[in-house]
Amino acid sequence: MMAAAAKPGQLVCAGEFYTDLIFSGLQRLPSLGREVKTDDFAISIGGGAAITATAAARLGCPTELITVWGASALDSEARIRLQASGVRCTSAPIRRNEMSGVSVAVSTREDRYFLTYPGTSRAVEEHLLGEEALANMGRARHVHFALTPRTWDAFRQAVRRLRRGGSTVSWDLGWDPAAGGSRGFRDLCRELDVVFLNDDEARRYGGAGSAQDALAHFARPHSTVVIKRGASGAIGSRGAGPPIHVEAIRVEAIETTGAGDAFNGGFLHAWMAGEALEASLLAGNICGGLSTRAAGGVKALPTRAEFDGLLGRLKGLGTAGGKGE
Repeated sequence: MMAAAAKPGQLVCAGEFYTDLIFSGLQRLPSLGREVKTDDFAISIGGGAAITATAAARLGCPTELITVWGASALDSEARIRLQASGVRCTSAPIRRNEMSGVSVAVSTREDRYFLTYPGTSRAVEEHLLGEEALANMGRARHVHFALTPRTWDAFRQAVRRLRRGGSTVSWDLGWDPAAGGSRGFRDLCRELDVVFLNDDEARRYGGAGSAQDALAHFARPHSTVVIKRGASGAIGSRGAGPPIHVEAIRVEAIETTGAGDAFNGGFLHAWMAGEALEASLLAGNICGGLSTRAAGGVKALPTRAEFDGLLGRLKGLGTAGGKGE
């Protein structure tokens, strides 16, 4: 497979892909031996890399997803949906007689649980560290990783290679207390241009009592640290500078699966365009917030026109500003 030349400003999102089966609106979680029914069901593109890629592509950012596909009907349908959203998938291999991961989310308004089949996601780490994948990623303006690898040092070397070649790099680990507290993860964070965490992750991984303390823990002179706080908005720091807080947008949330990854897509769209940290956080809040209007991480993502319209209204109302925290 020959790598294509990258478009200026291209974003590559690298990581595991899942098809999400989402059962929501339950009055109670099912117990063993019992059936619970709900009318609220959705099948959605899942996995942090795919949701981030879709959010950015819908805003007009040239975007590619690098993962490992299976050859099932679910995989084929997912590729069709991604490509319809503007996400290229041509650099991702397809494994015959296999299928990509499937994740089942079951939720009430108060709680939820997940059941996951890893599928071809087991092969993603090896693929991303291969010469062909690294060469493809190296043609991108920015590379965003969304996975928890077994081999932190190998990815640290890969990040160094990408940055030496002129690409910027971000990472969203997600919730993994064992990996988040490891020396390998801390060393990797020192190499990154952007580190994405949510509030719980930031406090846990940084051993911090507050988001501001966590920012100080992860801050580096060359990097940007972003902590996503859901309904409390987002806080970030660039170049170990003072914290900037941007409030969340007002939205009636239906289901929050993938909202943090949608935030990443909006943030990277603005950040890659050279926007200030405050404006990038606001872009993230818009994408993350609007994504919760429907079940699944991508169904309710804004188009560029909707994004621009809301951004203009927020600026007009004077509610788009940031502040130190």
